Amino acid sequence: MTIIDIFLLILIIVAIVLFIYLIISIKKINVTLDYVQKDLSLLNEKLAPILENISIVTEKAVKISDETEKRVFDISESIQNVKNTVSMFSFKNSGSGNYNRNPVADLVSNLTAISKGVAAFWSKLK
Repeated sequence: MTIIDIFLLILIIVAIVLFIYLIISIKKINVTLDYVQKDLSLLNEKLAPILENISIVTEKAVKISDETEKRVFDISESIQNVKNTVSMFSFKNSGSGNYNRNPVADLVSNLTAISKGVAAFWSKLK
C-alpha cells in the first residue's frame, strides 16, 4: 500500500462520516421545520378570529365616520340656513342714518318701552 492509497482510504472514511453527519443534520432540520410548521398553524388558527374582528371593527368605524360626516354636513347646512335667514332681517339704512339698525333690536326696544309704559300706567292707577 502506498501513501496515496492510505490517503484515499482516509478520504473515503471522512467522506462517509461527513455524509452520515449530513443525513443526521438534515433530519434534525426537518424535525425543527415540523415544529415551526405546527407553531405557525397554531398561530394562524389564533390570528384568524382576531383578523375577522379587526375587519368588523374597521367596517363599523368607517360607517360611524361616514355617519358623523353626514351629520356635520347637515349641521353646517343648518347653520348656513340660519345665517341666511338672520341676514334677511338685517337691512342697511339708506341715507344719513348714524348706523345700521336691526329690526329685531328695534322690536325688543319697542317691547321694552311698551312694558315700561304699562308699568308706569299701572303704578299711577294704583
